[in-house]
Amino acid sequence: MEIDFNEQEKVSFRSFLIFSLFLLIIINTGFTLNSAYFRVSKVEVLGNNEIFDEADLIKPALGQSIWLVNSDTFSDNILQVPTIESVIITKEYPNKITIELNEYDKIMTITDLRGSVPKKSTLYKNMIEIESDEIFLIPSLTITNGPVPTGFNGEMISLIMTLKSYNLDVNSFNFTYDGDFFIGEYRSTLIDFGKPLDLGSKSSALGSLIENSDCQGEIRFISKEDIIANCS
Repeated sequence: MEIDFNEQEKVSFRSFLIFSLFLLIIINTGFTLNSAYFRVSKVEVLGNNEIFDEADLIKPALGQSIWLVNSDTFSDNILQVPTIESVIITKEYPNKITIELNEYDKIMTITDLRGSVPKKSTLYKNMIEIESDEIFLIPSLTITNGPVPTGFNGEMISLIMTLKSYNLDVNSFNFTYDGDFFIGEYRSTLIDFGKPLDLGSKSSALGSLIENSDCQGEIRFISKEDIIANCS
């Protein structure tokens, strides 16, 4: 059998070129990943950085290859703060990253008067309640007696998130729970929700009523969708 050595040499040469190219890619990738030029030396934090010690937050990224830094780099710190919804990492090559912290929405501030010492906290959209004396421009709830029923915080979140879908100044709402009835105030309107149940449906009915009207008076729920309104 006659062997075409010329063709065999061409095949061998192509194989050598492919192998060399592959080896070059590996070497270049390794060099890039470990190059000091691409190591993080600048970090900017956006969002509420008061919930972290900034030095502790950025420490895992400093000196690391920018190619390898992602949200998982900060997972140990983030998992310690239950109010963080997401972390967005933006890279500015060769050596700077920006960390954007996004918290869950604050739903309402809660003042609990049932103990000898009043307790203040903030309820977040993910149903986490954090003790805090900090003042936010959000709806407020005062609890004067109890206990609160199962699922109470979920009802509060459903209430506020539904009200936000209407053309209302939601931050002007104030609520009171006396262990039996749930009462709301909105500007010059008093709202008797009855039991703190089905508040998503009730707030939908309420929003439809007062969204485009100036109701001054009293509103009372007789069911989750039926209202008696005494507005002037």
